[in-house]
Amino acid sequence: MTKSVEKQLMFFILISLLTTSVAVGQTINIRLGVRDSIMSSVLKESRKFITHLPQGYDTSQNKYKVLYLLDGSEERLQFFSSMMNFYFKEKLIIVAILNTNRDRDMMPLNAASYPVTKPGADNFLSFIQTELIPKIEINNRTNGQRILCGQSLSAVFALYALLKEPQLFDSYIANSVGWYADMDDFFSLLVDKAFQSPADYKGKKIFMANSENDSYDPRKEILKSMDSFSKKVQEKLGNGVMYKYETYNKYGHVPFPAFYDAMKFILNDNIGK
Repeated sequence: MTKSVEKQLMFFILISLLTTSVAVGQTINIRLGVRDSIMSSVLKESRKFITHLPQGYDTSQNKYKVLYLLDGSEERLQFFSSMMNFYFKEKLIIVAILNTNRDRDMMPLNAASYPVTKPGADNFLSFIQTELIPKIEINNRTNGQRILCGQSLSAVFALYALLKEPQLFDSYIANSVGWYADMDDFFSLLVDKAFQSPADYKGKKIFMANSENDSYDPRKEILKSMDSFSKKVQEKLGNGVMYKYETYNKYGHVPFPAFYDAMKFILNDNIGK
């Protein structure tokens, strides 16, 4: 990312957050998208989400890729939708999935470093696969291509989805991703099993990012785990995937330029606006 783009993005984020703060009541339907929910039989609860349709959707017959945004919120949706409109030529449908019990949904295991009483990543993944995606694709003009985007804990879920159901999404974005040393055995076994079938990953795009100055990783355990994972991706999947792992040294947890860099990589957009 060039310094000029970086400065623009910082200013742009501030404006996005300021404009979001006044988006209340019915404004959400005009500015950001349409609120909806599913009474999930998998999760045994109602799950809310916001669907943002790109500019020109109503006046065209185009079909669009769908970006599924984990840790969904009005603020994050405002940022992503505005970033896409401002910087990128390709337009996307964006589905922001709101949290109810984040730890439960994003974690596939209980670990001393991150204790979760009832890890529910498998159920959450099943909800996305069997309930959310079908609803989105029935009700909107989609082209069947899907992107999954997570940050921090939801980025761990994004990689878990990559390893458990690689065919579900075409592209995966995991910003500030990784696991602590006491989770290594669990994920190593999962990775080794998943990568026994490299054909399942053919054509996938994977973007991961971390900060070298993350306060949540003082002993660099997460960086070490991602270095190891990155090597396995390259060794086991090779040229079958488009893969990029970026580290940033000027930002703390969840380096915001990673989202711009991720979309630039995923969309293969070398120009933008």
